[in-house]
Amino acid sequence: MTTTPELVLVVQLSNTGVRSSADLAALADALRETARDLVPGASTHTLLSSTPVPLVIDLPARDVILDNARVPLSHTEFEILSRLVRRPRVVVSRSVLRELDPAAASVDHGRGRSVDVHVSRIRTKLGRFGSIITTVRGTGYRFDPDPGVHVVEPLTRRSA
Repeated sequence: MTTTPELVLVVQLSNTGVRSSADLAALADALRETARDLVPGASTHTLLSSTPVPLVIDLPARDVILDNARVPLSHTEFEILSRLVRRPRVVVSRSVLRELDPAAASVDHGRGRSVDVHVSRIRTKLGRFGSIITTVRGTGYRFDPDPGVHVVEPLTRRSA
């Protein structure tokens, strides 16, 4: 069974950029047309929503926003969260995550619980979305996507 690749594009607009629903519809049409120009035969769909996503994990900006408020994460906490969200539903071992914390890696030699402490703090800071990080007993952790979570990935440049 083959799966069809999909691309989901989220465009967040400020109130100053769009004056009416007609402007929003025109923008949606232009984006669909651009997609069809870039990928002939592509099927495009538009979903207009005025409801903001409650949790945004912005990897390029190294920012986490929960209910329009910045979530203060330490450097190591952000690195762990970033590693997990870049590979949804894939288990990342504690040893791999431990490498993201040089201080812990040099002290506990793979036996400490520093990763568990960092993950616990991340979960607490994410509040009702703390469950997006699942413990895989004896192995590590994984990120389980949630409709209330939007991950902003770094842009990749197309080669000409």
